[in-house]
Amino acid sequence: MVKFKSILVLFMLLSATSVWGERRLGSGGYTQRKLSGLVYGGFSFTSHQSEGAGNVTGQTGLAFGFGVDYKIMNQISLGIDMLYTSKGYQLKSENSVIQYDLSYLEFPIWVKWNLAREFQLRAGPYLAGMMVAATRQVSGTATPLKSDFANDFGVSFGSWIGFWANPQLAVGVDLRYDMGLANIQNVAEPSSAIRSRTFISMLNFIFGLK
Repeated sequence: MVKFKSILVLFMLLSATSVWGERRLGSGGYTQRKLSGLVYGGFSFTSHQSEGAGNVTGQTGLAFGFGVDYKIMNQISLGIDMLYTSKGYQLKSENSVIQYDLSYLEFPIWVKWNLAREFQLRAGPYLAGMMVAATRQVSGTATPLKSDFANDFGVSFGSWIGFWANPQLAVGVDLRYDMGLANIQNVAEPSSAIRSRTFISMLNFIFGLK
């Protein structure tokens, strides 16, 4: 009986030490769990690089989505997001203004550097694997023309700054810049090219999963 009590006490001490150690590690790092969930919501502003397409001006829009991070070492994480973002623009000529409203589902893949508990830098490629919608507006009349535009892809750069409400939940601001590499016009032999340049600002929540 005494031996059983000794084993029980030892087991309880080891468990308490393990939990304390896990929290100590979590309190000084990006998160105490290797796998974290992320939820985003905010706004985007897209300008465009135009080559022979005329006078192109950018538009504001919405951005929101979610993702997961996997911590592979003390300061490095890998992440993947699914993000809805607007990338519209206006094409101006002497006689008219044509507005194009484009929206994409974007899949950024990140390498993240956790420089401090409250600050992070990241970079990686993104693929807009699905165009959600595309419309053209002229004089207040909207026409769907999804087939006239191609999927976007490029490189993203960003940062996160925030605070940890508790060891399992963080709240912060996610800032990112998408540099599009694709000509988003779906034209067999394009005489001009339009590439997106999008700045995105979002409120971000991070929570532990595993």
